[in-house]
Amino acid sequence: MKRNVGILVSVIFVLLLSSVRMWSLPRIRFAITTDILELIDEDYQMEFMYLTALNSAFSFRVGYYRTIEDSDDVYVNEERHWELGGRWRLFLMDRAPNLLFVGAGFDNRPQDNTITPLGEFGFNFAFRPIILSIVGFGGYEIHFFGSGDNRFVKGVELRAGIGF
Repeated sequence: MKRNVGILVSVIFVLLLSSVRMWSLPRIRFAITTDILELIDEDYQMEFMYLTALNSAFSFRVGYYRTIEDSDDVYVNEERHWELGGRWRLFLMDRAPNLLFVGAGFDNRPQDNTITPLGEFGFNFAFRPIILSIVGFGGYEIHFFGSGDNRFVKGVELRAGIGF
């Protein structure tokens, strides 16, 4: 289900990309977004993004999850775990936070003793005050203190929120 929604939204964003330049998308300084696909899974996450320059932005993320990252497995007794993270994004086609971007960052789940350095690629559309994004990411989850096996993680985010 999540994969089909992500593919459908990706196709729509790619088709709209050629006409987006004509829309003269507005400049936004701050944004607050959440991942719609995670809400469907009953996981909660918020991202606060701040534009640091004309074509780059930094974001801080906090989440409260009942599922293990890049998995359908639920934590024991459906106990929720916190996640903290950060991203830096470079917007390649227009001023931030519009259109195509690449990014790097990390996710940290302290209760799992993990940190995940990752990269991301996506499209961001800012229709002030609404922001819509699709983001593909991949990284390597590193476990500390013998808490599990290290592994590759990947995923798709469908983000929506407000910008001001």
